[in-house]
Amino acid sequence: MKKSIDQTIKKRSDCPISCSLDLVGDKWSLLIIRDMLYLGKTTYNEFLSSKETISTNILNDRLIQLTKDGFITFTGSAKRKKYELTKKGLDLKPVLESIALFGMKYSIADKEFLKHVKKTMKL
Repeated sequence: MKKSIDQTIKKRSDCPISCSLDLVGDKWSLLIIRDMLYLGKTTYNEFLSSKETISTNILNDRLIQLTKDGFITFTGSAKRKKYELTKKGLDLKPVLESIALFGMKYSIADKEFLKHVKKTMKL
């Protein structure tokens, strides 16, 4: 039986935007999914090497939560897990692309990273 949003997290309202933020609105979840989608990262150590320098306890927590919420899955042993996106995780691709476009328009971002984003997202 599938868990509803009510069973996994406390929902603030019935607003679809609020419900989406309840699932992936923390500081790190979308960056982990970004790394998987566009940088091909699949392992714990690869996620740790990201420029944003996520701490080990936060990374572990987010990977567990993203797995529980059905965005990612993993294979392998406890020490050698390999993560991959589920259909639900892949469905975040247009969301990430919209956020990237917004960021390119309104923020000061690293020029080399922008080139990479444009290339990988085909923008």
